[in-house]
Amino acid sequence: MTNNILVVEFSDVNADYCLTPSIYKPLAFIISPFTTEEYVTMYKKLSILLGLSVLSSVSMLASAQNLYMNDLKLKADLDWLNTQGVAQISTSTWPLTANEIKRALNTANAQTPAQQQILQSVQTRLNQNRNSVVKGSAALHIQTDRDQLPQRFDDDKLAGQQASVGVSLSEAEWEFNLQANLKNDKLIDDSSDVSFEGSYLAGTAANQWLIAGKIPTWWGPGHDGSLIRGDASLPVAGFTMQRDQQTAPTSQYLSWVGPWQYQLFAGQLEDYEAIPDAKLFGGRLTASPWEWLEVGASRTFMWGGEGRPQSFGSFTDALLGTKDNGDNGATIGEDPANQLGGFDARLNLAPLINVPAGVYAQYIGEDEAGGLPAKNMYLAGIDYASAAYGKPYQLYAEYTDTRTSGEVSGISYDHSIYTDGYYQQGFPLGYALGGDVESIALGGRLWLDDRNFINAKLQHAKVNQADEAINQAFPTTDKLTGIDVAWEHQYNPQTLISSRIWAVESDIQSTDIGVGVGIELQTY
Repeated sequence: MTNNILVVEFSDVNADYCLTPSIYKPLAFIISPFTTEEYVTMYKKLSILLGLSVLSSVSMLASAQNLYMNDLKLKADLDWLNTQGVAQISTSTWPLTANEIKRALNTANAQTPAQQQILQSVQTRLNQNRNSVVKGSAALHIQTDRDQLPQRFDDDKLAGQQASVGVSLSEAEWEFNLQANLKNDKLIDDSSDVSFEGSYLAGTAANQWLIAGKIPTWWGPGHDGSLIRGDASLPVAGFTMQRDQQTAPTSQYLSWVGPWQYQLFAGQLEDYEAIPDAKLFGGRLTASPWEWLEVGASRTFMWGGEGRPQSFGSFTDALLGTKDNGDNGATIGEDPANQLGGFDARLNLAPLINVPAGVYAQYIGEDEAGGLPAKNMYLAGIDYASAAYGKPYQLYAEYTDTRTSGEVSGISYDHSIYTDGYYQQGFPLGYALGGDVESIALGGRLWLDDRNFINAKLQHAKVNQADEAINQAFPTTDKLTGIDVAWEHQYNPQTLISSRIWAVESDIQSTDIGVGVGIELQTY
């Protein structure tokens, strides 16, 4: 088999938007190792996918994006504004709605040039596709093998080579997005090279959104991870319901709750071999009684599937936890569900003591005792947002412990009946590194200007200390120390260029040094 090299060249199509020196023009990506036959096959598949996308957009309607899926740059912008005390908005529950972001911006008070820069960045994002007919997209990402690299928020490029095409249509009351992905050299071994993660159909009424599709989820205040619903696995296909605008209750008896949000989810797990056709349900509730405090509660459970009770009574038992781990005289085998639940909180210091910093924590129990989470996992962090020489930046430190109340027990993300654990296709539905992990991450973000964004992280972790094979993300006990740096350049309003470099040192595997590059194109 012979290898071929493909060189993709990007020319300066619009000098008004090009802020980089001529060294970046042309920009070349070298992709290897593909054979000619593989390229032909890939081209044919993409042509079919693109044709489907075009056919889907025949009915041209006025479009304005209503829903924003997990997006690192957007989250960083909003987190920075929140920590600075410029705007009050929750970023602990994703997806976010455009109307909620607009609501927060309407009351924002930007005074410094840095604050105005970040505020304008978010406003530009909201206005990008105003009055457009249809939104189309295409993307290509290439990277070296990354088996040892810990995932972060919005880290969905999980293949050596990944190409995507998409089209979306929307009005104020509904939104449709079709995204087709072609992957080669996949990190997560699913059943097909072609997938539709990111595709959904959504409608809204009475300030509620109902979303059907395969979309990522994030529950919690962490920068680096969530203990209960993260986005390390492929999205779970199902239904999501949440509020559009997180306005405070108008009742004089409930107004103290402040801005609040809920999210309900019901979906079907894929390739769950221990109990085929197992389902995943979950709910989250957040509230901000004061502008300096947000509190949240989350709960999920796996239920049903082949050979398991699937009656209404069984579902009720799972929902209420009446037979959890043998409660009320039930045997362990009668436990209808694998359940997790817990609480989280974030404290913003800017409104209290005029310091642009925040502290946050989350704990999730694998079990319950006395109606409260037990056998807990923990996450805690602190962040700081400021500017130097007119350039905004954010720093954070985050500690995570997914052992069982501080002990390696092989209980976290595991279950006696749902023996594939709290994973889908072997990748965690909660924290990206899985169960029985100790991790500390130091991260930072820097906005060089309105078109260049850098994200960096240094992480040390003890992974899979119980040595459980169900964790296919990190299948053996190991110690990892890694550095991960990513750069985004908005070449013009329709073109985003990204690059990434990392190095991970492992106790049992060779040092992983890798790079990745990508380009994303959009039409409005």
